[in-house]
Amino acid sequence: MMVKEIERSGMTVVHVANMTAVAQSIGSNRILKAYSIPAAMADMNETPEIQAKQRYQLMSRALEVLNTDIKEQTVFQ
Repeated sequence: MMVKEIERSGMTVVHVANMTAVAQSIGSNRILKAYSIPAAMADMNETPEIQAKQRYQLMSRALEVLNTDIKEQTVFQ
C-alpha cells in the first residue's frame, strides 16, 4: 500500500480511512477514521457548506494526528 511505502522512505503519514480494519491490516500506523465509504471526507447528505466545514475539520484533525507521538498502531477518531 502507498502509505507503507511513504513511511518506509522516512515520512510520517496519516491514513484517513473509512474502513479502519483494512488500514490496520496493511500496517498503517496513524489511522484517522473518515466519514463513509462513498465519501470519506464529508457526509454527502449535508449541504455543500457543511461538507466544506467537515473536510476542513477532518484535515485539521489529520494535522493534529500527524504531530502526535505514537508507540504502536493507533486509530484516531
